[in-house]
Formats: sequence, structure tokens, C-alpha cells
Amino acid sequence: MMMNRRQLLLNIGIISAGIAGAAVTGFVAYPFLIAKARKELMISGSAAVSRFVALLIPPFLEKFTHAKIDIEGGGSFAGLVALDNGGIDLAMMSRDLNFEEFNLDLHSHLIGIEGVAIVVHPSSSVKSISLEQLDGIFQGSINNWDQLGGPNKKINVYTRNEGSTTRAFVEDMVLRGSKFRHDAKLCDSAVELVNALAEDQFGIGYLTIRNLSEKLKTIAINGVEISDKTILLKLYPLCRDMFLVSKNTASQIARDFVHYSLSGSAQDIFVKHGLTQVSQQEYKL
Repeated sequence: MMMNRRQLLLNIGIISAGIAGAAVTGFVAYPFLIAKARKELMISGSAAVSRFVALLIPPFLEKFTHAKIDIEGGGSFAGLVALDNGGIDLAMMSRDLNFEEFNLDLHSHLIGIEGVAIVVHPSSSVKSISLEQLDGIFQGSINNWDQLGGPNKKINVYTRNEGSTTRAFVEDMVLRGSKFRHDAKLCDSAVELVNALAEDQFGIGYLTIRNLSEKLKTIAINGVEISDKTILLKLYPLCRDMFLVSKNTASQIARDFVHYSLSGSAQDIFVKHGLTQVSQQEYKL
């Protein structure tokens, strides 16, 4: 059972008294004891990571029935700041810690890697394009296949609707703040995009690995084909890491959740939903 609010406040009062008596020692002990006292797990940060982490909560709570988990977005940096300030237990980040952010009290745990494939009709003669060319295609400065060594035909761009996390990934990694061309064809789902491209010899779009279909062909980016191997080796450019970040003073429930995210059963869930597996640890809940 969760500790009630009165007991938690009592603990805080005791800790505060300790701080008054020994400022330095109390300041160090405060976040550790609070984290140790509460059974609630608070996770915040990258929205891209949160949609995968959220998948682990139901099976985790089946075993840790006493726990309560709150999860929300807000961005990688905001999550890291909240973690550093003691406001949350785990931060979600779609990148690793940079040099300025690194310190010995923080530990980043790679839990998966997301990769996005560029797909075309199977009859397309274009086998590889650069990341810069892809940017031009999606923005509209490259609008004919003959600019890429293909036929003299207009390029038809297919994209997901606003709100799609895969679209947000492409906007971040390819367009870098720019917008899709005004005549891009909007698709409500990955299935709709697959079916539309399968009927359009001159179309191009994007899918996560999970949604790849035999109806379509993938195009290499910078000469590199998408695969679990090229993603793990950091050779394929359209991929991003998914991290959970913890502190040395992390509560036991936070440590358990990190360990579970790296277990075989959790990794299987991630793979089913489009991530590349990064761990196969034996971990029993």
C-alpha cells in the first residue's frame, strides 16, 4: 500500500528538522529519504519515449500492485531538469546526456531505438537518396523523380496527419523545423499510407519498422539500408535512441522499473511496437 499523505508529511518534517540541525548533511539526505519513502513512481520527459514506456506500465503493475505510476511528456530537457531537482523519479529522453548535462549522479539507460524507413512503390528505380535530398522532397524543392535519376514524373509525397509521433520524428530529423510541402497527401494511419503508396508508382512516404509491408520497397538513406543491424551500429541516419535516466538516489521502485524495461519481456513489447531491441536481460518481477 502507498504511504498516506500524513505519514509522508511527517517524514518530510523529520527530514526538515534534520536539515535545520545539520544543513549540509540534511541537504544530501533529503532527496534520498523522500525517494525511499514514497511508493509512487513519477516519470516525465520526451513524448516520443513516453508512448513506449507507457506500454510497460500495465504488466509492471500486475506484479507491483502497491505502486502508483504517473507519466507525462514535456520534453527531454524538461524531464532532465525535473529529475535533477528531485521532482520526478525517472526522466525520459530521446537522446543521450550531452557533455554539459553529464554528472556522476545521473545514469542513462538505453531501452530501445526507433527507426523510420522511407518507402516507395516496388516498381521505383530509385534505390538510394541522401538525407538532404529527402529534405528537399518533403519540403518541395525536389518535385520530380528525374532530379533523383528516376523517370520524368512528379513526386507525390504521403505523410501522416498532425499529431502522429512518426510525423513528428520526420519533422525533427529531416525537416528540422520546416513544413511538409503544401500538396502532401495526408493519411490517418500507417495502413492507409501503405495502401495509398501501393497504388502510386510515383509516391514516397515513411513508416516505422513495425509497419513495413511487402507491398512497398524501402529506399536507402545515404547509401545505408534500414535494418536492426544498421540501426544498432548507428549507421542508418533516421533513428533515435530512447533513454530512461535515473539518479543515484533512485527509489527501489524506480530501479525495478528500469530493470524491467531492459528485460526480455519488456523488450518484446517494444519490438512489437516498432523499436529495435537493445537488451535481453534476465529479470523476474
